Amino acid sequence: MSELSDLTLDFSLRDKTGTSASKQIRAQGRIPAVLYGKEVNRTLSVDDKEMRMLLRKAEGTSSLMRLIGESGEDELVLIKELQEDKIRDTILHIDFVEVKRGEDLQTTVPLSLVGEAEGVKNEGGILEVVANEIEIRCRPSKLPSAIELDISNLGLGENLQIKDLPEIDGVAYVSGEDTILVSCVGSASGRSGSGEDDAAEEDAESTDAPESDSDSSASDSEASE
Repeated sequence: MSELSDLTLDFSLRDKTGTSASKQIRAQGRIPAVLYGKEVNRTLSVDDKEMRMLLRKAEGTSSLMRLIGESGEDELVLIKELQEDKIRDTILHIDFVEVKRGEDLQTTVPLSLVGEAEGVKNEGGILEVVANEIEIRCRPSKLPSAIELDISNLGLGENLQIKDLPEIDGVAYVSGEDTILVSCVGSASGRSGSGEDDAAEEDAESTDAPESDSDSSASDSEASE
């Protein structure tokens, strides 16, 4: 991806902030937003329909975008946070963060699991996903839309860690290499059943246990009488 992203969005600066001002902006078909920069933060708004089209084109919120201002501003950005009302299907607010061209950036990208774990498919296990995102460091031009992890060979009782992720040119993983991302664990029913079986075996053993010496002596005494 070029550092001059082809995902562009026009923005307008706004003077008023707060709940009332945000409601007025949304009523006009726009989304209130903030651009966080290293030197200055700016309050702005973007068109709702254009933003939705851009998100579909970008396949998520981890892609680089360019914000184009009314006075010719051209800012390379990432979406830091997108607040939604899922019931009303409304984008309430967006936080953008400035990306400096030619400098490394540190951000998170989605973790995409590929395949079906062997432990789930053939061993009755359950897939336990510990991380849905991966924190990385790279140049803007090297930013991947997602990191894929093949889980096909993951067996029961095993896990996959940061060190199991694929090597990607120009991309460094921030977390330690032993950080667990996904595990295949035993099913709850399997663990429960195992406990019940153990308890049943213990009951059977106690029932079949031989008489103690005192019981045996008492029986002999009764017999002699």
